Amino acid sequence: MEAMEAWDRTACIHLTGGEPLLKPELFPLLSYLDQQPSVEELGLITNGLGIDREMVKRLSPFSKLTKIKVSLDGADAETNDAIRGKGVFEKVLENLSLLKAEQRFEIILMFTLMKGNYRNLSSYLTLFQKLGVDGLILERFIPWGRGRERLGDVLEKEQWADVIKTLSCFFSVETDEQGFFPFQAFNVRRHDGVMELLGAPCVVGVDGLCVMPDGTVFPCRRFPVSIGNLRDDSLKEIWENSELLKALRRREDLKGKCGYCDIENCRGCRSLSFSLTGDYLAEDPHCGYQPKPSLFEDRTHSKTAEGAAE
Repeated sequence: MEAMEAWDRTACIHLTGGEPLLKPELFPLLSYLDQQPSVEELGLITNGLGIDREMVKRLSPFSKLTKIKVSLDGADAETNDAIRGKGVFEKVLENLSLLKAEQRFEIILMFTLMKGNYRNLSSYLTLFQKLGVDGLILERFIPWGRGRERLGDVLEKEQWADVIKTLSCFFSVETDEQGFFPFQAFNVRRHDGVMELLGAPCVVGVDGLCVMPDGTVFPCRRFPVSIGNLRDDSLKEIWENSELLKALRRREDLKGKCGYCDIENCRGCRSLSFSLTGDYLAEDPHCGYQPKPSLFEDRTHSKTAEGAAE
């Protein structure tokens, strides 16, 4: 919390796992965070199976806990349960109804896109409308840990392009595909019955971090490389001094077309590049945009000329 005070900023902290509702440490941690002035918002990312009336009752007193994010990876039992396990789809829908009836939390679905479910996206968006929950987060499957066993489920570049086309069509977005390229995920907001599609750019090195239970800090929760530990250094020191973060922030350090891309504020998905290539500076393997190399060459020549003049 000292880092937030030093920067005069507040933090939005979302707790995940494993499954956070199974952790005995969850409620003491929520109690502590809920009392911190520098914490603006708390959220939970859950598989939804542990939500019942007693759980909702225990979670409700934490005033800053406003968002419950529930994983649901298909618009029907066949699609979801092939990924999440038999019977999970119906159980999650049952618990969502209970959670919605309490009218205490903002409910957000989380759909992880992979080869086995991305064609289900249109039906999923229709289900989202029917359920009447508050939001939806669409993310690509990025394999780490046990997920490496399902490396073959990662979308191909063309399939990610199909996802973008589906979203563009469903939301009647009047823009060319280039307008979607900076976004590594998408948020759907629902307000007064109206749905709005929002793009989510990569937060690595910009405004997000992941802190593990032992204090280890990752650039994001899908980027498992230690950049420090809170038991040894402050968050402020890690954020400002990490050489890895510095490299990720510099466009010129990125490789391939990401290094000379002319789309402002886009650096591709660093965690996806790292997971699929082993190099977090490699070009985004899903990006379909082809920038003009001459733009980079002109910039390089200009820097060389300036150096010579000095």
